[in-house]
Amino acid sequence: MAKRYTLVLFILMLCVLWSKAQVPLDQKGYADSLNNSLKLNTSDSIKARTYFLLSYYYITVNEDKKSKLYLDKGRTLGKRYPYLQAISYFYESILYLGQDMERSRLAALTCDKLLSGYFEKEAYLFRARALHNTAIIEQRKDNLNGTVDIMLNKIIPLTKKSGDTLKLADFYTQLALNFMNTRELNKAESYYNLAIQMAKNKSANSPTLLKVYIYAAGNYNYLMKFPQSRAVLDKAKAILTHYPESDLAPNYYFSEGNYFEGKQQYKAALDSYNLGIAAAKALKNTYLVNSLLMQKYSALTYLKDYRGAQRILDSVIKNKDFMSSANNRKSIFKQQAKNNVRLGNIKTAYQWLERQGKLTDSLYQSKRTEEINTLEAKYRSAENRKRISDLTAANEKVNLEAKNRLLMNWLLGTVSLFLAIILVAGYFFFQKNRKLKELNYQQELKYIDQQHQVKLTRAMIHGQDEERKRVARDLHDGLGGMLSAVKIHLSGYAAKSHSEDDQELDLIISRLDSSITELRAIASNMMPASLFQLGLKVSLKDLCESFISDNLNIDFQHFSLKGDIPVDKQVTIYRIVQELLNNVARHARAKNVLLQCSQYGDNFMITIEDDGVGFDPESLNEKKGMGMNNIKARVAYLDGKFEIMSSEAQGTSINIEMNIS
Repeated sequence: MAKRYTLVLFILMLCVLWSKAQVPLDQKGYADSLNNSLKLNTSDSIKARTYFLLSYYYITVNEDKKSKLYLDKGRTLGKRYPYLQAISYFYESILYLGQDMERSRLAALTCDKLLSGYFEKEAYLFRARALHNTAIIEQRKDNLNGTVDIMLNKIIPLTKKSGDTLKLADFYTQLALNFMNTRELNKAESYYNLAIQMAKNKSANSPTLLKVYIYAAGNYNYLMKFPQSRAVLDKAKAILTHYPESDLAPNYYFSEGNYFEGKQQYKAALDSYNLGIAAAKALKNTYLVNSLLMQKYSALTYLKDYRGAQRILDSVIKNKDFMSSANNRKSIFKQQAKNNVRLGNIKTAYQWLERQGKLTDSLYQSKRTEEINTLEAKYRSAENRKRISDLTAANEKVNLEAKNRLLMNWLLGTVSLFLAIILVAGYFFFQKNRKLKELNYQQELKYIDQQHQVKLTRAMIHGQDEERKRVARDLHDGLGGMLSAVKIHLSGYAAKSHSEDDQELDLIISRLDSSITELRAIASNMMPASLFQLGLKVSLKDLCESFISDNLNIDFQHFSLKGDIPVDKQVTIYRIVQELLNNVARHARAKNVLLQCSQYGDNFMITIEDDGVGFDPESLNEKKGMGMNNIKARVAYLDGKFEIMSSEAQGTSINIEMNIS
């Protein structure tokens, strides 16, 4: 079977998986814990939330009636709570995603609208998850651009606000899958790597990490990177071993079978597909069963077991769910024709090929009929025009001279009117052109002024950094050296001329030693030597550690930082981070800070989040703090974007994106 067909089928299978809710890998234990929670809690709001989670769980095991029952129970208990009623629409959207896409979409949009007035992290996450259902619907409609637009501009920003790293990794995984769908496999690989890194840092046994390993393996298979595929499959298997009944098991065996096919180990591929079929049957997921059967068919054809392959085709063609797709029917009919040729059943093969042709014809019959009718109408219209032309030719010949005279009169009048219109239009055009020139001149002046301001800012920042270097060097090498010399002389003097119990002289030497240490710290803060010796990544890590205390914890995360960033831009990035941490330490009263620095090509991104007291960003327009102004100036120096998200008692999140080319 052609590799392209395998790729399309793989993505169709994953789209089916997207439409299902995801719960912890220990599904039975998860369901038991929810039922126990119902028995232990008496609060209506807690019980309503538990019913919602049970509704979510029963979607994963294909029990839609139970899911609807628990959704209704949750809504009944939570009717006095507007917030619970709002999130109930998310669960309604999940319930109907596989049954009624329009109802699912309306429920998701209702959830997003009702929660837009809430600014808690959980509300942001529910909005992202609800909008994710609309992205799935757009994907099913083959509107890939719409799917990517919703993911990048709505879902991912909301998820970042929620602070849920695992869910963000999950959405990056699904963004990668969209790029697989358009055969942009290298771009998909980069997003998979990002998702793996984020999920690993959060949990070593999460459904998200298992899922991204499985999908990444499929992508490596189509890139023919089989060692990388085997590596992530082994990691997925290590997680799956503890949860053999997980709904991700069939997908693992699908990717593993693809791996063995790519390595031309077809018997091993058959073993994987058989395990996947058994797991899918246990989950009662007939679509996955038939998808895996078609992969088994592929392996059997490579092994030239055409009779076994034929039995699979005859089985799959009986499944209404799988055959409801016109594309699936066309593919099955085509494979029936091919395999019957291999078996020597030429007549049967021709019949299947004929059915494929009829299916293709039926898909476009309406369009063809319309085109034929249009052509026939055009033909009849042409015939009628010909008859009319013949009948009126004589009459036209008689009236031609009269019409010509009348036409000449009209022509003279029209020319006169046309000249008048040209004169008026020329006047207005001249006036408009003059205004456009004035406007262009003003815009050019404004642009020159902006460029001048940018040059001044760059010169100021460059001058500040150079002055910092000079002062730091003078402090460290000049004044630091002098103080060290004084300390050495005093120590020698104390050894020669004074007894060991001269406490006053010892105190002077001790204070001098502390002064030298403080001086070196000041010099390092002004221009850290590690930045030039060890690079940006190590310097930022040292900077974070210098701010950590008993009252402040800083989690520094870095992604794809390279050592080829120009030195002046490394200094600018270091100063921005230093100022951000200074602001947190001085004003935020935070206990935990997350700092993320990542590099993608010529773009460098900084994200810092804290759980402090927060503030109103509008208040920055009324204050003239040097710290924030310095940050904005340095960001502008690198042609960057600066975004602040904060509110009272909700912490602060700052996103910065800069150009380092």
